[in-house]
Amino acid sequence: MPSAASLRTPVLQGVIAAMLTPMRDAGTRVDADAATRLVSRLVDGGVHGLYVAGTTGEGLYLGADEHRELSRAVVKAARGVPVVVHVGALTTAAAVALARQAVQVEATAVAAIPPPYYSLTRDELLAYFTAIAKAAEPLPLYLYNIPSHARNELPPVFVGECARRIATVRGIKDSSGVAGRIPDLVKTLGPGFDVVCGNDDKVLHAFQSGAAGIVASGASIFPELYLEVHACWKGGRTADAQAAQARIVAMQQALGSGARLGWYKYALALRGIPVGGVRAPLSDPSPAEQDAVRRGLRELRLV
Repeated sequence: MPSAASLRTPVLQGVIAAMLTPMRDAGTRVDADAATRLVSRLVDGGVHGLYVAGTTGEGLYLGADEHRELSRAVVKAARGVPVVVHVGALTTAAAVALARQAVQVEATAVAAIPPPYYSLTRDELLAYFTAIAKAAEPLPLYLYNIPSHARNELPPVFVGECARRIATVRGIKDSSGVAGRIPDLVKTLGPGFDVVCGNDDKVLHAFQSGAAGIVASGASIFPELYLEVHACWKGGRTADAQAAQARIVAMQQALGSGARLGWYKYALALRGIPVGGVRAPLSDPSPAEQDAVRRGLRELRLV
C-alpha cells in the first residue's frame, strides 16, 4: 500500500489528453512546432493534463532524440499543466534512458508499459519498473497496463506489490478494458494511489468508480466531450453525463475505434489543427476513409 507521505492531491486527475504526435515529411520526422500548437489548443480548451508518447502518440516508433524533442516542446508549451511522458520500451536500458530524458525536460511524471513481446516473470517486471523509477527520480512513476498491446498483464496484486516496494510508484493507467478492473484497483490500492482509466468508452464508469482521472485518445481531438462528462459527473447530473459518454462512443465509432491513428490525425485536421500523417507501418486514411470520417463527424456535429 502507498505510504502516508503519498496521501496527497493526485498528480493526475480529471481529463488527461493522450496526445497525438504531430509528424512532417510523410511521418518521418516529429513536428515540434505543430506539437506546440496542439498543446496550446488543448490547454486553452481546459484539459487537466497531457500524456506524451504513449499508444496514441506512436511512442514506441520514436527515436530517443525525437522523444526528447517532443517531450521538451510539450512541457514548454503546457504552461504548468501536468505532463506525463511515457518511457516504456522494449528493453530496460532504453526505458531507463527515456526516463532520464524526462527528468531533464522537467516532465511532471513518467509512465511505462511493461516490455512488449516476451512473456515476463513477476521478478523481471519488478526489476524493470524499479530501474525506471530509479532513473526517473524524483518524478513519480505510473504503471501502464495495456495487455492488448504489451502482452504482459499488470493485475492489481502485482500493482500493489510495486506500490509497496518502489517508493515513487504513484499510480496506474489501466487500459485493460476488463470489467470491474477500475473499482478493483481503487479498492486494492487505496487512498493516495492514482488510478487512471485509459478506455474512452468507460470514462463515466471510471469516475463513478473512484478513478482519479482518465487518459483518453479522443481528448486530443475533442477534449470538450470528455470535459463535459467530467463536469456533469462532478455536478451530479447523471443523465447529462451519460449522454456525453454516449457522444464519446459515437465519436470513436466514427473514427473506426482501435488504433486508427491516421483517422484520428485526419479528424484533428478537420478541426483546423493539421498534425501530418502517421509513421509506417501505420497508414493514413484513404480518400474513401476520409469521406467516411468526415460524414460521421458531421452527423455528430463535431466538425
